[in-house]
Amino acid sequence: MNCFGAAKYIAWTKGAGYGDVMNISELKTAVDAEILSQREETIKLAFRLASIPEAGFEEFETMKELERQLAACGVKAEVGLARTGIRATIGPAGAPNLVLLADMDALPTRGAPNDIMHSCGHHAQMSIMLAVFSALHALGIPEKLGFRLSLVGAPAEEYTHLDERKALRVKGEIRYLSGKQELIRLGVFDDAACVIKYHSMADSPERMATVNGTLNGFVAKQALFVGKAAHSGAAPDQGVNALNAAVIALMAIHSQRETFRDSDHIRVHPILKEGGTTVNTVPDRARIETYIRGASIEAIQNAARKVDRALGAGAMAVGASVTVSTTPGYQPFRPSDALGVRLAASAARFLPETAIDLHDYSYASDDIGDVACLVPACQLGFSGFSGTIHSADFKASDPERAYILPGRILADLVLDLGADGGRKAQEIRSAFKPTLDKAAYLAYLDSCFEEKTYSFKD
Repeated sequence: MNCFGAAKYIAWTKGAGYGDVMNISELKTAVDAEILSQREETIKLAFRLASIPEAGFEEFETMKELERQLAACGVKAEVGLARTGIRATIGPAGAPNLVLLADMDALPTRGAPNDIMHSCGHHAQMSIMLAVFSALHALGIPEKLGFRLSLVGAPAEEYTHLDERKALRVKGEIRYLSGKQELIRLGVFDDAACVIKYHSMADSPERMATVNGTLNGFVAKQALFVGKAAHSGAAPDQGVNALNAAVIALMAIHSQRETFRDSDHIRVHPILKEGGTTVNTVPDRARIETYIRGASIEAIQNAARKVDRALGAGAMAVGASVTVSTTPGYQPFRPSDALGVRLAASAARFLPETAIDLHDYSYASDDIGDVACLVPACQLGFSGFSGTIHSADFKASDPERAYILPGRILADLVLDLGADGGRKAQEIRSAFKPTLDKAAYLAYLDSCFEEKTYSFKD
């Protein structure tokens, strides 16, 4: 049954054998037509999801909307995974499982209504992946070819609202601060043969799509400087200015930049989140929050030690104290080369090869990196948006590229991987060498939770 309309059954789906080239070609044509027939419904869903932006681990309305869409297909979804995540699976039990993965959360964005919006395009991810899932389900493709297909909505990709997430952790509602990390812990990807993801990007004259671009990993730090309050005019000598400590720390971090090797792709970008209550009082508290991004865990850890040293130097300079809280960010994203080859081939069936960037390196981060260190994963980046990502002016400029064409490419990839009982997907999974096994990965995350206090008060 079609998620967005009446059931469609194709006569040739009843007797064709697994892996037949002509039949796969016919299936691709039929699935592509199905996605195109859902065009208006897919775009409407994207606008609907864009109208209900929610912060990470708070995507309750988004989860309900996806559950409703899946129920319209006749597919019952698991909900409440990692608090607000969702998963639906079709196809024969025990067959190789192809996972369509979409982020669910919106991003704090100044200038947007209520200062939150899908300024990273996650509404497009969900709409596109649902369109692919529903088209394949409507034509009974997983059952016909003998593979499993899962649609997973992952909460909390944007690493924001750390205080709120830490509070959820204290309550025992989550253990880790990102959605995919929680889903990994819960076993959602344990049976995945391959994981497929998409991400929106702004229009560019140089490219229309990226295939398997890499991403930085990071750790996150919060630093609380504590000084001593005093009257700013009458008795500043009796105070200890925590804001001055934070400013010196920021300058000390900046002074480290020449020590970062270019090949490590280090990015440190702190913000000052608190710096005093009134002009008339020496600030007794100041807070800095930052990521330390890099191309490898070793490079990140090396840069993080320098940041800790700079934070301590700021406190030492004025006789304050600083408490540095570290939490695990994301693993660097190293996509599967084998999946990338097939994703590139699928993209080339719809785009000129000159429009496909096969060598993108982004300094951004995404918890798809955590998934990719355990199972084979790939990501399609696709244009169709104007403005600046993570800004209030980021919006669809071309609905066809923003919401429809990526789904056509990804459906083509799924059919290639799922042919002959998912043989190609299983071959990729069997040849894959994880960076860490699951137990070691979770132990690494646990080791990253750390809090240290450096006190230089008289």
